[in-house]
Amino acid sequence: MHDDKTSNHFSNKAIKSRTKITEINEMNTQFNEARQLARRRKKELEAFMQSSKAVLAVQKFSDSARSIFNYCKDLIGATSGYVALLSADGTENELLFLESGGMPCSVDPHLPMPIRGLREEAYRSHLAVYNNDFMKSPWAGLMPEGHVVLSNVLFAPLVISDKTVGIIGLANKASDFDDNDAKMATGFGELAAIALQNSRNRDEIVRSNRRNEEIINELNRALAEVKTLTGLLPICSICKKIRDDKGYWKQIEQYISDHSDAEFSHSICQECAAKYYPEMDLYDDAPSS
Repeated sequence: MHDDKTSNHFSNKAIKSRTKITEINEMNTQFNEARQLARRRKKELEAFMQSSKAVLAVQKFSDSARSIFNYCKDLIGATSGYVALLSADGTENELLFLESGGMPCSVDPHLPMPIRGLREEAYRSHLAVYNNDFMKSPWAGLMPEGHVVLSNVLFAPLVISDKTVGIIGLANKASDFDDNDAKMATGFGELAAIALQNSRNRDEIVRSNRRNEEIINELNRALAEVKTLTGLLPICSICKKIRDDKGYWKQIEQYISDHSDAEFSHSICQECAAKYYPEMDLYDDAPSS
């Protein structure tokens, strides 16, 4: 009887010990997962901070987009991709740049890139989409000959005022794309959209400043050609000559011609015609006073 109690005691102690070890292992696993998640979030935050600097930098959109794309690609782990903008007529992508990831690609980068397939889904929904078995998907048949092999793809839209105006394409990640990758790519797409809007705003400001300069120059040229008579003019009460700023007396018509763009044609008023040339009957009407 005593041996049975002793055996049960050690058995319960062993069970408790194993339970404790299991709990410790679970805690270690949770701690390691939390640490890995923290490292991942730190890496994501650093990538977004660097991309934000690219948005704020005064540079061309192509430069900002390249920086944002590189941070996005490296963070997610893709090796290939591109950034493209929607054409003016809204029917196709206009490639900004392409990163083949060292894989062979003989496709002419100037070929049209119609908005279709999985890419169209991203444009239409304004959401990031991905496929992890792309070469077996129905969209693989839409690729031109010589295109980079795409084991998996992810598309994130650039949205401005509820309209998709461009896209970030990522491909060939060693592992599968997941929802967190889509979330991250969406954030980088938003940064790229802001950079694009900033670039367009700067371009419009430059164009506006140039137009204003042209208008100001035209006004200055027009003002330079305009001559006006201002101030108090000394005029002879008898002969009606005007004294200029150098003290010379000039005929009124000469003075006005020198100080304005007015030109004179000589005639005779009704009063003078009646007084000095009554026999010529220059005016049928009576002289006006």
